[in-house]
Amino acid sequence: MMKPDIKEQLREWKQQHREATGYGKKKKRRQKAEKGKSERLSEREIKDLMGYYEPVFKRGKGGAWRNGR
Repeated sequence: MMKPDIKEQLREWKQQHREATGYGKKKKRRQKAEKGKSERLSEREIKDLMGYYEPVFKRGKGGAWRNGR
């Protein structure tokens, strides 16, 4: 363990040489990105985005056949 007088000397030295050691500086933190406003979509729009209304093809005898929903 260090003697108190050596600790005090070290503390004074750090304060005198702040730029070289970075002693006493606050660290920069990254800021979180702001969230944009969420747009409300109707159920129909969500289904359209998922491709719910696209034609569905079923493979069978004689090629692919369109199967309606």
